[in-house]
Amino acid sequence: MIEGDGPSRREILAGASGIGVFGAVGGAGTYAVLNDSEEFPGSSIAAGELGLAIDCQGGGCETDGNAVSVSFGGIEPGDMGTRTIELTVEGNAARLWLRTACPPASDPLGDALAVTLSDDEGCGGTGELFSGSLTDLRREFADGISLSEGCLDPGDTRCLTLEWNFSEEDVEGLVGLSAELELEFVAEQCRHTDGTENPFGESGDCSEPPCPDCVELGRADVEPDSVSPGDRFSLGGGYEIKFLSVTNKGDGETVCGAIRLLREGSEAAAPAICKVVVRGGPPDHAGGSGRKSQRGSGPASGAKEFEIDPPATRTRGEVCTGQREGGNSGKVFRPAISNVTVHICQGESQ
Repeated sequence: MIEGDGPSRREILAGASGIGVFGAVGGAGTYAVLNDSEEFPGSSIAAGELGLAIDCQGGGCETDGNAVSVSFGGIEPGDMGTRTIELTVEGNAARLWLRTACPPASDPLGDALAVTLSDDEGCGGTGELFSGSLTDLRREFADGISLSEGCLDPGDTRCLTLEWNFSEEDVEGLVGLSAELELEFVAEQCRHTDGTENPFGESGDCSEPPCPDCVELGRADVEPDSVSPGDRFSLGGGYEIKFLSVTNKGDGETVCGAIRLLREGSEAAAPAICKVVVRGGPPDHAGGSGRKSQRGSGPASGAKEFEIDPPATRTRGEVCTGQREGGNSGKVFRPAISNVTVHICQGESQ
C-alpha cells in the first residue's frame, strides 16, 4: 500500500528520514533556495530561515535530503495501494515545486502500473494532477511543476497522494520486476521570488531515445502452429522471444500474440525492440487453413510489420499475421504464425 508524492526541492533539505532542515538564505533578487551541495564558508547571512519537513512513512517510501523515492517491488497482479507524502513549510512563507526523474529507457513494470497523483493543500481533500502509467508520470513532471498558487505560511502542510494499481491483465513476465518513482522538491522563500521562474532551471531530457537505424536482430521460427503463453522461440545468439498472450483460430492455430524479448533468459538484459515482422504461411488450395509448409516474406505469406514506438523490450499488445483471402471462397482470414523477425535500434548491445 503506498502513499503519494510531494513538492519542492532545491531548498535547504539536508536531513534524513523526512526531518525538515533549515538553511540561512538572503540576498534580494536571488532564489531562496539552497542546494544541499552548496556551501557558504564564513557567511554571516541571516535574512531568514526556511525549512521544509518531508514525511513519507511505510515500506517502499524513503527520503534523502530533498528527494523522495517510492519503490515498487515484490508486488503481485491485483495489488493496489496508496502512499502520501506530507510537506510542511517551516521558518518563512514559501512556494513549493516538484520535479520527477526521467524513466529508464525500458521499464516494463513502470509501463504496466496505473497511477494517479493528487495534490492537496491542507491534506483534507484531493485535486488530481495526473492519471496514467508510472512511466508517463515520470515524463510528465520532469521539467518541474509549481505546487503553490500562492505562498504557504510557516506550519502550512501540503500532501501529495499516489494511488497505484497493478492490473491482473497482461502481466506475464512482470511478476518479480521492480520500478521506482523519484521525486525532487524545492521550497522558494516568497520574499525573494514571484513564483514565475522555474527554480529547477534546465531539466534532463525525457524525450524518447533516438532510433536512427532499426536493424534486424534475428528471426524466430514458430513451431508448432498452436502456441501457448510462456512458449519461447530462439532468435539465435542468446536471444529469444517469449509469448505473453496469444489469439488462436477455431482450429487452434495461433494468429496473434504479445511477445517480449529476452537475452540469456532475462528481459532486463535485452535491448529495446523497434519493429517486429510477423509472417504466416500461405493458405492451402482447399480454402485456407494457413498451414506453414511454405514460408515466405511478402504479402503472399501474410507478413505484417509492427513499429514499436517508443522502442521497448515487449510489444504493446498483440501482433498478428496479415489478413488474406482464402482460395476461391474469397473469405478473409489470418494464416497461422510462421515466424517473427525482431528489429532493434542500431547501437543497442547485440
